[in-house]
Amino acid sequence: MNTKYIRRFIFIVSFIAICFVYHVDELLFVRPQSLHIWRQTNCLSITQGYNQDNLSFFKPEMQNHYAKGGTTGKAAGELPVIYYFVGKLWQVFGCHEWIFRLVQLLIIASGFLLLFEMLNYFLKNVIYSAFVSLLLFTSPMNVFFGLNFLPDTPSVSLICIASYFLFRFYLKKLNVFLWLSALFFFLGIGIKITSALSFFAFGGWVVFECLFLKPEKRIFNFSFRQIVPFLLTVVLIVSWYLYAYQYNKENEGGYSAFDIFPIWLMSKERIATILKSIQNMLFREFFWPWFQYISLIIWIFLLTQIRKFPIFLRFLIIVFPLGFLGYLILWFDVLDVHDYYLITSTIVMVPVWTVLFIYLKGSKFYNTVGLSALVVVFLATNIWTCRHRIEERHKGWMNEWYKQKLEAVGEVEPYLNKLGIGKDDLVISLPDYSMNGTLFLMNRKGFTDYANDFSKDEEFRKRIANGAKYLIINDSTILSKEVLKPYQVKPLGQYKNVFIYDLREFKQ
Repeated sequence: MNTKYIRRFIFIVSFIAICFVYHVDELLFVRPQSLHIWRQTNCLSITQGYNQDNLSFFKPEMQNHYAKGGTTGKAAGELPVIYYFVGKLWQVFGCHEWIFRLVQLLIIASGFLLLFEMLNYFLKNVIYSAFVSLLLFTSPMNVFFGLNFLPDTPSVSLICIASYFLFRFYLKKLNVFLWLSALFFFLGIGIKITSALSFFAFGGWVVFECLFLKPEKRIFNFSFRQIVPFLLTVVLIVSWYLYAYQYNKENEGGYSAFDIFPIWLMSKERIATILKSIQNMLFREFFWPWFQYISLIIWIFLLTQIRKFPIFLRFLIIVFPLGFLGYLILWFDVLDVHDYYLITSTIVMVPVWTVLFIYLKGSKFYNTVGLSALVVVFLATNIWTCRHRIEERHKGWMNEWYKQKLEAVGEVEPYLNKLGIGKDDLVISLPDYSMNGTLFLMNRKGFTDYANDFSKDEEFRKRIANGAKYLIINDSTILSKEVLKPYQVKPLGQYKNVFIYDLREFKQ
């Protein structure tokens, strides 16, 4: 058998084995839960709109009718290519969240496989190439959110695919690979704009080549015609985000901030709060902490040896870490609770560890059993640590809200159907401060606490005027609130901790 197929087989088997370590075979089939169920269900709700309402690709809509005065859920953010594709799959095979997860997992696996193929060309060692590629699959935030509907980890993989096709152009000099690379850069950055670091690094290198290197020393040596695919990528990405901005402006909606949250606008107290949160939570979710310490030491060491490397490798180990630092500075204010903002930055580990192995390639230790065994053990430790973090997200305090209140909400849809509450009948779902958490779980449109103040009677009246027909409560402790008592006069039923009331007689 061709050695190329053997090494691919080894990588694929290793990836599948790691999936079993993470209990992916079980996690594929659970409902959206744990931290950031808000963001998870935003993605799912848009997908549900493409599925049930057969919406146009350019008219995404969520189940929460918070936009345009409570009359619509139209909102746009990242390029919804995955949401649209999965929505169409749901139309054929039924609405199953495991389909969404499987699509994401296949994208992730494909990107990491092609990264492995590319690295093996330079490292000439299956173990070290697999180590660097699979490292990305040992980041708890990469694994958890990659399996839970966010586009960030697929975006990282799409960038890996784009880089692979640049590598193919480097080998074959065929322009078709440039167009394929540009396509995957567009998809990767389109579904998560923060993945643009690799694209900017590539563009910066091309400019550097043109300005400072003789043609015979350039890696790409592009003509203007060969730059066109990437200029088109920029045009298409800018066009989508301008369209999304205008779409949200027209509908008075939106769910994703098109902005930066830089450290220089923050107070000292706020900075201290973020740093404490990073220490307590985010630092452990990025990668295993000891892996991060070791990677930092390796990067500093490589900087001391930088003159020994070809100029392209020097460029990589300077630009990627500094780009990561710049990203931290620009979005520092969201890092107390939004750990997934750092997912696209996990790719910074690839150039650092790749350059380390290239440095070691000339040593007598490079192809020894001892070093290979050490690398395998180190990877296994990262995997085991990641497994622990994923388990904690599903079994620990991070999942209490779902287990105590939302699990029954995720089971109540058949009961709502039995009561004659249709999928287009608007509901008020309380308590829920997310956009679409409970609405998606029970597959209904309507209103939550998000953008509403249901401590006031006029808020109920306003949403009933907007078309709300039913009140659904998932926490019995709020039933005693005075503002809720008038709306409990006509109970329709109860499923576990979920109480349903008829609001239609309040319609004016």
